[in-house]
Amino acid sequence: MQNEAASTEDARWAAQTRRAAVLLPRRTAPGDVLFATGAALGVTVSLVGLILAAHLLTGAGTRVPSPSQEWWLGLNAGLIPLIAGMILAADRTRPGAVAAAFLTTPLWWGLLSHLPGVSDLLPGWAAQPPSPAALILAALGITGLTLGGMGLYRRVQVGWTRLRNPS
Repeated sequence: MQNEAASTEDARWAAQTRRAAVLLPRRTAPGDVLFATGAALGVTVSLVGLILAAHLLTGAGTRVPSPSQEWWLGLNAGLIPLIAGMILAADRTRPGAVAAAFLTTPLWWGLLSHLPGVSDLLPGWAAQPPSPAALILAALGITGLTLGGMGLYRRVQVGWTRLRNPS
């Protein structure tokens, strides 16, 4: 479609064709679900890594983290799903597939927190797992941030398109 748009003299038709080409999904729905599930697993691994970093920063819970450490951890915990959503939107993944995949975050969290190396570093987490309500809220928050990242990417993309093509 891009080649067709480039080969025509009708600028309006070319712009409409380019916009239509951008909106076409590139994969099937199961492919999108698989891709989004991999991204959800990657985000969960990153968040577990942040928890481990917080554990190390606080001396295994013996020190209170400094305000700058709390700020850094909180910022990264929000940015990781947001950036994942932007990447998924750039790859034209369907939002429904992303929501379905990211709502499985508690499953990945449970599996990762019971790995031998992780459970040895965080003995309190294995003994007292988060409550179901906390897991549901975390899954909804992570899913919301990821979908927000997708929306943010699309808004930025529309803004850049309008700047480049002011017609």
